[in-house]
Amino acid sequence: MPLTLIHGPPNSGRAGLVRRALIDVLERDPLLVVPTVDDVHSFERELCRSGAALGASVVTFGGLFRAVADAGGTPSRPELTRAQRLRAVAIAIEEAMPTLGPLRHSAARTGFVPAFERFVAELQGAGLDPAGLGGGSGTLEGSAYLRDLSALYEGYVRVRGRLGRSDEHLVAARAIEVAATSAAAWAGRPVFLYGLDDLTRNQLELIRALAGITEVTAAVTYERDSLALEARSTLLDGLRSVGIDEEIATAPDPANTQSPLLFHLERSFGARDPARMEPGPGLELLRSSGERGEAEAVAAHIARLLVAGSDPAEVAIALRDPARRGPLFASVLESSGIPVALEAELPAAATAVGGAILALLDAELGRGRASDLLRYLRGPSGLRPNTIDWLERRIRRDRIRSAGDALDLLSAKRGEPPRDVVRLRSGAAAGGAALAAEMAQVARRMASRPLAGAADGPMPERGDGLELRAAAEISAALEELSELGPDAPRPDELATSISELRLLAWSGPVEGRVRIVSPYRLRASRLDHLVVASLQDGEFPRRDGGGEPFLSDRQRTDVGLEPRRDPDREERYLFHACLAVPRAGLCLSYRDSDENGGAEPRSPLIDDVRSLLEPAPSGEAPDPVEEEITRSRDLARVVQPLSEVPSADALARTIAAAGGDPGAWLDAAGAGREVAASIGHRLRAARAAEAAGHAPGPLTNPAVIESLAGVDAHGGTTLEGFDECSYRWFVSHELSPEPLDPLPDPIVQGGLMHGVLDRLYRDPPGRERRPSPASAQAWIDRGLEMLAEATDERLGSDPAERAIVRRVEMLLIRFLRDEAERESAFEPWLTEAKFGEGEDSERGTLRIDGWGLHGAIDRVDRDRDGRALVLDYKLSREVTARAKFVEEAKLQLQLYMIAVAELWGVEAVGGLYLPLRGTTSRRPRGAVLEDAAAELDAYGLYPADVVGADEMSEVLADARSRAAEIVARMRAGAIDRDPGPADPDLTGHQVCPSYCGFAPICRRDRVAIEEREESEEEQ
Repeated sequence: MPLTLIHGPPNSGRAGLVRRALIDVLERDPLLVVPTVDDVHSFERELCRSGAALGASVVTFGGLFRAVADAGGTPSRPELTRAQRLRAVAIAIEEAMPTLGPLRHSAARTGFVPAFERFVAELQGAGLDPAGLGGGSGTLEGSAYLRDLSALYEGYVRVRGRLGRSDEHLVAARAIEVAATSAAAWAGRPVFLYGLDDLTRNQLELIRALAGITEVTAAVTYERDSLALEARSTLLDGLRSVGIDEEIATAPDPANTQSPLLFHLERSFGARDPARMEPGPGLELLRSSGERGEAEAVAAHIARLLVAGSDPAEVAIALRDPARRGPLFASVLESSGIPVALEAELPAAATAVGGAILALLDAELGRGRASDLLRYLRGPSGLRPNTIDWLERRIRRDRIRSAGDALDLLSAKRGEPPRDVVRLRSGAAAGGAALAAEMAQVARRMASRPLAGAADGPMPERGDGLELRAAAEISAALEELSELGPDAPRPDELATSISELRLLAWSGPVEGRVRIVSPYRLRASRLDHLVVASLQDGEFPRRDGGGEPFLSDRQRTDVGLEPRRDPDREERYLFHACLAVPRAGLCLSYRDSDENGGAEPRSPLIDDVRSLLEPAPSGEAPDPVEEEITRSRDLARVVQPLSEVPSADALARTIAAAGGDPGAWLDAAGAGREVAASIGHRLRAARAAEAAGHAPGPLTNPAVIESLAGVDAHGGTTLEGFDECSYRWFVSHELSPEPLDPLPDPIVQGGLMHGVLDRLYRDPPGRERRPSPASAQAWIDRGLEMLAEATDERLGSDPAERAIVRRVEMLLIRFLRDEAERESAFEPWLTEAKFGEGEDSERGTLRIDGWGLHGAIDRVDRDRDGRALVLDYKLSREVTARAKFVEEAKLQLQLYMIAVAELWGVEAVGGLYLPLRGTTSRRPRGAVLEDAAAELDAYGLYPADVVGADEMSEVLADARSRAAEIVARMRAGAIDRDPGPADPDLTGHQVCPSYCGFAPICRRDRVAIEEREESEEEQ
């Protein structure tokens, strides 16, 4: 009974012929074979609508193989699951590794196992055995390479037999045997094939065998004169080789497509002599900027379709790579209230459950990093967020790197380790199979935890169904691996086995949902509307060619595999398949730039479509035809226009951005009372968020103002901080957020350096008050001893902390050597001289114009006449010159000079900042009286820092005045984002300090400032 072959272009009535022929033989229990499970559901619905609910089965080709094999009556061994098959391949690679040649290094790399598993599947589908793969190359190197491939393939077959399992390809071989030798077993059930555009050798052999015992009807897409369909010409040749009883060619029927323009595009794309047609309803271009901008534009387009009455199940988005681009589109559509079915395979690690399990395995059995433990805990671990926050603070502050040390901290706080860790350790101690079984239980528990509420972990986010499905699939895969017993992954291999798993983002019926799908899954579909998105050159069409990486085209031919498909022909075929899907509307979406405004080239397929429109392209820009059919969304559009908002949230943002009367906007949008109330609530929230962006001041709460006014005394650094930026001062000084990270290295270095110098000058190694060339080494040795003692008290053994100590050692040595070279009449007198209300203060608070000053002066030197020089250590390369005291908000040095004079009763002839990290030059800066400059010649003073008595008085008076003004502003709650004085080179722009870490909450625009050299006048 030879084959009946039906072929024709898309939308030519082939599906109707197959459906009618199927209904005619319902009493004989026919089978209809379609490409995908989605097509199974679709055809089952159509058969039900036509009354053929009973008497026919709709299956994929895998289902046909199993049906024929089962008809033979011989029970087959259980099939390897996907996870078990990957494990079998991994075992085969491991066992063959010692004997491998050219493939040894590649086989050890991550990703080789799933790639080789796909290659084995292709070999099995072509009916090739390991022996047939081993030959076929004329070169010695090529033969060795093929022998490696053959050894790995043979190893898989051996492992499969050892496990007592079958696989889908053994089932296929059994089915071919049954169909060829047991006609009575099949009982003459008719077989229909629709929508298949590619057949493996095994599939073709089964068709050949079935055609000998029953009626087989195949309907395929093909048209002799279509360049777009040339990629599938070999399919027609293969079916004809079976033997044709009847061949039916169908003609295109415009009645199958509502839009004449869409019918024209499908018919003309790839035609040898295409015609043109004027643009009209049915075709739209979307031009966007940025990936998210494109997704939002597509969401708005689909929202308009749904509002107009389209069924979501009749709308789809075609993406060339839905696993890569699909999650963003799905997220944006869901946020717009559009139900979505993302038909793509995602890595297990991309889900919260999969990522948490992998992190836990890595923390316990892998690299053992504290960051891996945190990654697990941040997933559905069941721990309270505040406990995890506490642990992260401890890890970062204490520089904990080991997962074991971090887990000890957590266990001590909770009284026990997390239950998942207990299960993991129990399973790992019992072996690989037991560990896989335990982790299967962990995966199931992880999925249910978020549903229990915030007390047991983070609440599930939108799309949590994916996590439930991921947990179920991961759990099932782990249980399947545990069934392998001694061949289950070892504890150190389990993470790799999980990372190789890929999970369906959506599994289930798609009724009521917009599908996000690959063109390959749309080949047998018809829908009302289709959006072909991410049409970028290199993405659709792809330029990498795809295909397996193991064999060259010549080697494929030598071993008996089909040559690779021509990439250009394949991409044009897929795009033509997309053109054939929509009945009423086609939208082609592309990006002209990325999020930063960088140009992105669009797909040449769009130009091919444009060439089918009248008038012909002139090459001039802008193209009036494209302008007519294009809807644009550029980077400047941060909210949707009122007429295009896809959701209530988007409408609220649009109203908030536009301002004006909310009621008028809602009336214009035609909102009902309930919708208006909902929008009003969202609008108030949006405006509150906008207002919060301008917080915090000026402060107005009386209790806060009273608290600030009640502070009697301030430190010099506090005043400088307020003058630099009152917002930064308020957050850091008054709100006092807990830092996550350890103290910055400069602060730790500065603390060590200040402490050692204080002790060293209080307790010098000899009778001298300061080092000299003769005593420099003794001072250095004594200083290093004190540094070691301070280090033992303050720091641990972390490498980063030891590096800090090493840097301080070098700074200390260099500073003491510099000191030894300076010959000065001023010798150290006071170090860390504290004044204020503290018990260890040497003097009381300094009263200045109604407010108090407290502090600790790094060092005060004094000459024989009793005059004092204030020195302030700065752990920096450069320090502030006198001329920049106001510009750089410096007050402390001048205020300390006043404190020395008024509290200690000693004339202060100057104050200097000493740069401890200077490289080529470590000359101090500050202000010194000219009659004391000669005694300080060894410091290398800059002329601009040497002043007369009147000018010094002005410097100190200005410091008093500025300090009083700052205190008054503090007490009044005058808080604003006001980072210091204006920069003259930026026409008055206020510049944020580079070290400020509050940008995420401040949200003030920042300007990159290049350092400029000092002028001669400033020096």
